[in-house]
Amino acid sequence: MKRRWIACSLVAAAVAVLGVAGLAKDTPVSSQWAAGPVRIDGSDQDWQGATFLTDPDSKAKYAVMNDGKNLYVFVQFADEKSASTIESTGMKVFFNADDKKSKDLGVLFTRKALPTETMIAEMEKRGEALSDERKAELRKQKTQMVLVEEPINAKKLAAPADPAVKTEPPLYRTTKKQRAQSYEFRIPLSRVNQVAGIGAEPGRTIKLGFEWGGLTDEMKRDMMGPRGLSGPNPGLSDSLANERNDSAGGSGAVLRHDPRTRQHSFWIDLKLAAQ
Repeated sequence: MKRRWIACSLVAAAVAVLGVAGLAKDTPVSSQWAAGPVRIDGSDQDWQGATFLTDPDSKAKYAVMNDGKNLYVFVQFADEKSASTIESTGMKVFFNADDKKSKDLGVLFTRKALPTETMIAEMEKRGEALSDERKAELRKQKTQMVLVEEPINAKKLAAPADPAVKTEPPLYRTTKKQRAQSYEFRIPLSRVNQVAGIGAEPGRTIKLGFEWGGLTDEMKRDMMGPRGLSGPNPGLSDSLANERNDSAGGSGAVLRHDPRTRQHSFWIDLKLAAQ
């Protein structure tokens, strides 16, 4: 009887531990209140003392803060392979205030090549003063690589307009220090004047998702090559070309093992901080 009682106790303890683990998995991540203005520059200067968590799959470290107007996210990669896919695809940050994993709302943070004149016009439109010398320096190149923030499904969405309300647009910056690549994001909480706004107030719990990597259209064209899957493509590296040929079995061939083509994603329940 004593052995049976011990065995039952061990089973009960195991069930209790599993129960606690399950609860921990479902526990929302708590955002921290931003004590002061957060400067979006890709630096961790404003994140000293913040609580960082790690996505087990990609090994991405992240921390989250908010104030009354914006959500701030800092993501850092020590693994260059995981971060390298962002250079090709950018990062999509999805959000939903209705406790659903939905990709209807979000922002694509990425890089784009813009004609220099277009970039100058956009900078001046945002109120940035450019000297003639600065413009001349920029015009030495016909195009410029710029960081852009694109609302997802923007053409299908509408935001309430109020000229009396100033809502900051999404913004991001990135830095590299030694081997670590860091990304700092800003997303407005309000949707007033911003289709890329979350639509939630401080204190609410929201769903927040991150997605990056996978095959871009350019990669798919490289896979096919000018002569199809079996033809050579001088634009591919030897390793990519060899894997393309090895995996070619039809139009659905995928570069499964190259780190530049792997898609990463994870979701969290986020409890926004209230002041």
